[in-house]
Amino acid sequence: MYIQFLILVFWLNLHTLTAYRNGQVTQACMSMSPDHGFNASTLEPPYTVTSDASNYTDGQVITVTLHANETGFKGFLLQARDEKGPVGTFTVMGSNTQLLTCETNDSAVSHTSDDDKSNIVVQWKAPNSNNTDIWFRATFVQNFSIFWVGVQSDPVRFLATNPPNVTVSPPNATVFPTNGTVFPTNGTVFPTNATVSPTNATVSPTNATVSPTNTTVSTPNRTTNDSPSISLTWCLFFLPLLAII
Repeated sequence: MYIQFLILVFWLNLHTLTAYRNGQVTQACMSMSPDHGFNASTLEPPYTVTSDASNYTDGQVITVTLHANETGFKGFLLQARDEKGPVGTFTVMGSNTQLLTCETNDSAVSHTSDDDKSNIVVQWKAPNSNNTDIWFRATFVQNFSIFWVGVQSDPVRFLATNPPNVTVSPPNATVFPTNGTVFPTNGTVFPTNATVSPTNATVSPTNATVSPTNTTVSTPNRTTNDSPSISLTWCLFFLPLLAII
């Protein structure tokens, strides 16, 4: 009985080691921690996770790279995660990688052998809806007892292409309530369905008659009292005197 128990334990351990070597680690989808019987390393990881985009939109494709700074890694598990769990789908680009199903199809990538690796490149496609900010998160296995869990990229921010219930107004414009018209600043706003009628006023020319002014210029009445007879008398008086002189 004891021998049978040892055989069973040996077979289970062999199966587990084989599964980890070939990357079939779906049992670690949520925790992303290999069940090796050791704790994850708390040292600075010699590995990085990077992406070629710092933000994304619905359905966008992003290239993700796992890189070893010095020592290679034998195994890995990569996911794109938001606050709830794995999101999106991956596409592998080499024979040393494979797709896994973590809640949804092709939502994770792992290794296919325990050969040393220094660089892994894959592509990730965002869902077409219900997106939010994400991180690319990976587990790196250096050997059976040394591994790092939760090594992640910088956040990749989601940019909504059609923000809900947002109205964009032109610069320097004034927005008025519904049924109004938007005009530039310093303009006049007329409510919709308003009718502007011209003033019913009649302008008639002034019936005025201009008559020339009847002005009479009169010369002042001047009276000359010079008498020709007096002048002649004075001449006859002085004439003899002139002759004597």
